[in-house]
Amino acid sequence: MFTMGEDMMKQWAENWEKLMGDQLEKLVTNEKFISEMSKSLAATMTGKAVYSKMLDEQMAAMNLPSRTDIVKIMQKLTDIEERLVDLTEKFEDYVDAQGDKPAAAAASHEGKSKKHKK
Repeated sequence: MFTMGEDMMKQWAENWEKLMGDQLEKLVTNEKFISEMSKSLAATMTGKAVYSKMLDEQMAAMNLPSRTDIVKIMQKLTDIEERLVDLTEKFEDYVDAQGDKPAAAAASHEGKSKKHKK
């Protein structure tokens, strides 16, 4: 029952895709279009940079962290997390190594440590 409508929609979509593909192909090979798009993109990026700077200044004026500040904090937190993981692994290796030693050797080591602390 709906096959005729579905076929029409499918045909319409295929025609639209071909038409748009042809038009876009013409645009991307047009030097003037590419030049204008490059200018537009450059202006957009300049505007974004100005907006970001103004936003950072406004955030600083309100004593709030900017996006840049938050990114720096996240990088530092990631570094701390990595160091903590490394220390945890080293500590676990140390504990495992201590478990492999005979109890007498561990007790002897503890006695030496106590003498050095005095």
